[in-house]
Amino acid sequence: MQEFYCAFKTTDMYNRPLVITDNVFLASQFKRIFDVLFPNIGCIAYAISKQSNAKYFEEYGIFANFIDLKDQQTINWMINTYDIVFSVHCKQIFPPSLVKNIKCINLHPGYNPYNRGWYPQVFAILNNLPIGATIHEIDEELDHGPIIARQLIEKYDWDTSESLYNRVQQAEIELMETHLESIMEGTYRTISPEKKGQVYLRKDFQALCEIDLNEKVSFQEAINRLRALTHGAFKNAYFIGENGNKNFICIQITQDGNDVN
Repeated sequence: MQEFYCAFKTTDMYNRPLVITDNVFLASQFKRIFDVLFPNIGCIAYAISKQSNAKYFEEYGIFANFIDLKDQQTINWMINTYDIVFSVHCKQIFPPSLVKNIKCINLHPGYNPYNRGWYPQVFAILNNLPIGATIHEIDEELDHGPIIARQLIEKYDWDTSESLYNRVQQAEIELMETHLESIMEGTYRTISPEKKGQVYLRKDFQALCEIDLNEKVSFQEAINRLRALTHGAFKNAYFIGENGNKNFICIQITQDGNDVN
């Protein structure tokens, strides 16, 4: 892997940051870390997608405006207003016109270059791939740019999507705590991804959710699929009943007498 110094802002710190997020927990953790490291920068700007609930973010002290990354006027305004943009589980794609003109950094809940795209923990369980967290520069491809830092986490045979995702988020917090200062100062190093990796889209996840009751699989394959699709109260895996309705399925695994789901 090629290693090189970031070519931007080697002497002057970024001082006009914008955070675009749809994850209130990680946004609040970013705010906590940022406020400790950079008390003199002032109020950091936050933005959310239209499907997010602004009032929910306000409960955590984050006052965010709605933003549409498909609107070119919005992109032009961002380029003229901010000098660095963070994606903290933003559900929108950063367009080329943005990433070519301003430094953009992504906090990704997967171990790049594996499991790029949506729901990395789901496909890590399903396909027995490495899982972790990554901070990387954003380029024109999804979860593809130069890697600033990444951290592997353990994956267990009792994990569901939810339990694995919770540990991924903790790894993301640790990466932010360790590397946010060097990112803002422009003194970090990057490495190139070893390979292109596999990109999983939302439609790939949706295709997993319907269970074909006539499909022939092993018990291991069936359990892994249900583990990968079990995430708290979310209704993911389902089969179509005789009345034509969806019947939702989740799995609960108990290990050594302890409920670990």
